[in-house]
Amino acid sequence: MIRKTLSHVLSKVWDSKITSLRHSALFVNGAKATEQFVFLTPHIDFPERIQQRELLQKELIRRKANIELEKVESLWRFYEDLNAQKVEYIKRKDEVSRELGKLIKNDPDSDATKKLKIQSDLLKDNIKKLKVPLWSAEEAAMIEVLKLPNSLHSRTPDGSNKILYTHLNCPKNNKDHLKIGKELNIIDFKKNENYYLKGDAAIFELGAKFYFNRILRQNKFIQFSNPDFVKSLIVEGCGKDHTSSDSTFILHHDEDSKVNIDSRLHLTGGASLCSFLAYHAKNVLYPKAFPLKYFTMGRQYIPAPSDEDSLFHVSQSSVIEMFGMTKTATESDQLLDALIETLKELYSPLGYHFRLSAISSDKLLMWESHRVIVEMYSSSLQDYVEIANVSLSGDFISKRLLVTYVENKESKFPHIVSGTLLNVPKLLACVLEQDVDFSVPDLFKVHNW
Repeated sequence: MIRKTLSHVLSKVWDSKITSLRHSALFVNGAKATEQFVFLTPHIDFPERIQQRELLQKELIRRKANIELEKVESLWRFYEDLNAQKVEYIKRKDEVSRELGKLIKNDPDSDATKKLKIQSDLLKDNIKKLKVPLWSAEEAAMIEVLKLPNSLHSRTPDGSNKILYTHLNCPKNNKDHLKIGKELNIIDFKKNENYYLKGDAAIFELGAKFYFNRILRQNKFIQFSNPDFVKSLIVEGCGKDHTSSDSTFILHHDEDSKVNIDSRLHLTGGASLCSFLAYHAKNVLYPKAFPLKYFTMGRQYIPAPSDEDSLFHVSQSSVIEMFGMTKTATESDQLLDALIETLKELYSPLGYHFRLSAISSDKLLMWESHRVIVEMYSSSLQDYVEIANVSLSGDFISKRLLVTYVENKESKFPHIVSGTLLNVPKLLACVLEQDVDFSVPDLFKVHNW
């Protein structure tokens, strides 16, 4: 009977392609632990989420996510069944061991003692045979569960973006920022991966960062310094695909060395969400420190999403990135509202048209529950361009990367608010395409530094 059960397990493992190549740097179980260091084990809340299956299914539909919930459930149930079987074997083995211990003292050569020894050996053998299929089932289930997106926030609209605020009127012209930049000799653009800001454009870059720096400090934000490189598990922990060259810049090993796809370095830049999380991953925070409000000035590296030459698609940007954490969802909503007012305070004095919009559910990234963006109009694209953003992610990332705090002797997961408050290339491109001739805004000029 036991052999028949194990044969069925192995057959199902094969049919479900559980033995296929892994694609997770975040979850490492016993099968891979000998060849890959386990930095952390993510907190998996799937059992709680699946209790509200209808809500989860509706949110997947709202996101237009290409995920089969039935498949995820099936893999999870299979893993739980195998795990329960292992627990039952261990429980039975312990019971037999206790009985055997008593018999050996009193009657070591009896038939009952020999029978219990055989049962104990069989149970040990069954536990050993179940180990590999259980690891495979666990890995397959966890990988699919980790692909599930974050829960949606109640403020997130469906279908189309919701405009929250508009400042001034939309410009009307046919200007192109690269053409203007070349004529003014302030942009030397080779391609999306290679460009230079010169003269007034360079002053614009520095002035914009110093201006944002000053306002954020006035709003009680603390300046932070981050690494430019992060590990694969941080990238996946932040909800990105650590195996995709379209997601991050991946540092490859020498051609002669063996490459572990789940253990590489990624160039994200110090001004990125991943870099902030690299510092906070597997960290226990002091509860009285909340809310945390950080920002950093630096580079952000993202592979160019388009072959079209434009400052809107460059792979290296000077940005201001913010990162905040709160103890509750209510507090993170309050921080978001405060940031929206800060964005108005930052962009309104510049004298350019912009608007604030809430992104629709189908445009959110998998780790986001809600995103508010700052948009400016591009006359060359004849459309609005996202130049800044603030996102809510709840405790989704905290659970994946084990960021916790202890309150009333209980470990809890903080809620994260993050975003790029300034993207210099995108802002500069939109400013160059305004109705009036380009000049460095007074707030960005050297005398304000």
